[in-house]
Amino acid sequence: MIKRIFLVTLLAAVAAVASAQADFFHRPSPLAGRTMLTLSLFEEVKAELKTNTEFNGKVDGLLEKLQAEMQEVFQNANGDFSSIRPAMEKINAKYDEEVAKLLSADQVSRLKQLFIQFNGEAAIPNAAISKDLEITDDQKAKIKQAQDENGKKLMEGFQNGDSPEDRQKNMVKLQDEFKATIGKLLTDDQRAKFKTMQGAKFEFKKVTADGGG
Repeated sequence: MIKRIFLVTLLAAVAAVASAQADFFHRPSPLAGRTMLTLSLFEEVKAELKTNTEFNGKVDGLLEKLQAEMQEVFQNANGDFSSIRPAMEKINAKYDEEVAKLLSADQVSRLKQLFIQFNGEAAIPNAAISKDLEITDDQKAKIKQAQDENGKKLMEGFQNGDSPEDRQKNMVKLQDEFKATIGKLLTDDQRAKFKTMQGAKFEFKKVTADGGG
């Protein structure tokens, strides 16, 4: 019962932050760049894709809609984490598709490459990436299991009273473990294809907690 109350409180806090602050999806937030929509907000990515003012304005509008839908998911879930993640995945996939509609085929291809470079193996569960890799149903089931275990460990990290700095380190560690687990699920052919899908090397701007480089 206590664990459930804690989970409800945590999810409510996350939802409140997400709905109140657009910066929640901008760097240095851990959610920044985890979807193609939020990656397309990076200034260096906009420059690489050569997007125009019209695109940038529409992307900002999509972000507002995404935040509103996520807020609704949190409010309706009543603390049921198992229902929140698949709902959020659907929303993320929806808005990634909306971003793709605003770009040319070449820009979409490059955005996918940058998405893989930025996220590594954590990009594999993305609907567009898993489709290109021809991820099987069995692999999808194992990826879901890894996501569940990762989410459980993340929640445990919030419960043990660590400092914000230690929690951040734990999140990075869990993310690295998740990438390693997902990477091992690929076949040799998929692994080779995933490497080629990264495209030309790109340098992302390093952003610190104070917003500096």
